[in-house]
Amino acid sequence: MPMNRRPRPLHALRALAVFCAPLLTALVAAFPSTSLAFEADSLVRQKCGSCHAPDADGRLPRIEEIRTTPEEWTVIVDRMRRLHGLKYSTAELDRLLKELASTQLLTPAEQERVSYLSLWHNSQQMELPQNKEEERFFATCVRCHSAGKVFSYRRTPKAWAQVRDNHLYTIPTVVFQMREMRWIEEADAVLGWLATQLPYDKAWSAPTARLDGRWGVFGWQPGRGAWRGRAQISDAGNGEYRISGNATHADGLGEDFRGEATLYGGYALRTRTINNGLESMGAFIVEGGRAHGEWHLPAPDFRTSRAVWLQDDGSAKIARVLPGYVLTGEKTTLTVEGLNLPEVRAADISFGGAPVKLLSVRRTGPDALQLVVQSSASGVGSAPLTVKGIAAPALTLAPRIDHIAITPEIGRARVGVNEQHPAEGVQFEAIAYARDGKRKVVLGPVAASFQLAEEKTREDDDDMRWLGHIQPGGSYVPMVDFGPNPTRAFKGENSGFVKVLAQYRHGKQTYKAQAQLAVTLPDLIGRLR
Repeated sequence: MPMNRRPRPLHALRALAVFCAPLLTALVAAFPSTSLAFEADSLVRQKCGSCHAPDADGRLPRIEEIRTTPEEWTVIVDRMRRLHGLKYSTAELDRLLKELASTQLLTPAEQERVSYLSLWHNSQQMELPQNKEEERFFATCVRCHSAGKVFSYRRTPKAWAQVRDNHLYTIPTVVFQMREMRWIEEADAVLGWLATQLPYDKAWSAPTARLDGRWGVFGWQPGRGAWRGRAQISDAGNGEYRISGNATHADGLGEDFRGEATLYGGYALRTRTINNGLESMGAFIVEGGRAHGEWHLPAPDFRTSRAVWLQDDGSAKIARVLPGYVLTGEKTTLTVEGLNLPEVRAADISFGGAPVKLLSVRRTGPDALQLVVQSSASGVGSAPLTVKGIAAPALTLAPRIDHIAITPEIGRARVGVNEQHPAEGVQFEAIAYARDGKRKVVLGPVAASFQLAEEKTREDDDDMRWLGHIQPGGSYVPMVDFGPNPTRAFKGENSGFVKVLAQYRHGKQTYKAQAQLAVTLPDLIGRLR
């Protein structure tokens, strides 16, 4: 049979779908629509019901046995297109994802665990097994994709068991690739364990969300610092929103943004905006009048910001206090940021009985107050700050900074190929710690300066020559391209492994830390992440 000829089973499947279409319509009509995840006129029924014919309860097998993220539903729908001939337009894909997310989505807490995968970017999350069972899971599964991809799913026991056959169908070489183990038996054991750890539980019930209105936005860009601004969200109908706003960074530079967003399942907000002329993607979890998540711009304008959004309902709200820690004996200037903050006097500020003295308080803007404080704490502790009865995030009290550390400990950057596969960078950040006995206590990020140094791993190690430079603020983007380099030994790729050095000076004390940077090859199959 010619290699380009379509396999016969797909022809048979299509013929069966045509034959069963009237039966499907009758089955759907036989069940009350209120008891089904997808109505009779839903696009999920129309596009998926031919192959996933309703069971005795009127539910769609496989589809209603899985809950996952909007991103993984996109992967699944695309797999149906690539392998099974599903046809849909861009508008239909949008509608399919919204329908699936209305009942087959992770809960916000489950989504939080895997939120580092939401933007399809070069996540630096370090995945490590926590026990013997996870070690077995990592050995069996986390060779070809991330653990987070698996943790993005909740399935019924039957659906977990079917994952093995799906791998054997789509990647039959897996048995030979994993020849150091009996992969089928190992997969069965691990999938049985995953069924107990990541159960389907019940369908998601999307809450009613009201996002339209004014919001305060409070962000942190590693290597650059804090920023804050205002945004307007307008409901465009059908889960679509328009966003516009502006922000000011700690260095005084402004940023305008505008674009659109889609809300999946009542809480999973995905934004697409133009920030000062640059395309940015965002992924946020919305709970009530609060949203938190991440904005990301790809290379060459690489940067990532964490952000919290607070809906402005007219009430006073405190978003954060910067910095979040006070060192004993030092005068520390704290910035309290929020919405509709009241006029305050010294008597309106409380530290809950903690040994913190307020030296002064003044307003520095419509959404910010400045407090100058001094701590006399003898050890590590906390101070529950309130401003005129409004609770703020508690302050950490510490005698001193014990040391700093760089995150990530091992950064992974990827060289670029073309516009579809640009270089992927790493943003390093220095975090200050205090020590409480044997316990390390996180204080917060500090403004360290960064540089690269050779990490000698072989004779004639020339990695530093090709990997370029890191920005003083810790941002690194590869400037070399994918492909063999004729000037390197064996015409090696433009990859390498080097040290990352950070230095931070506080008073008379200089703190230093070291991490590592691996510059590796591009990820050409993003859906496996």
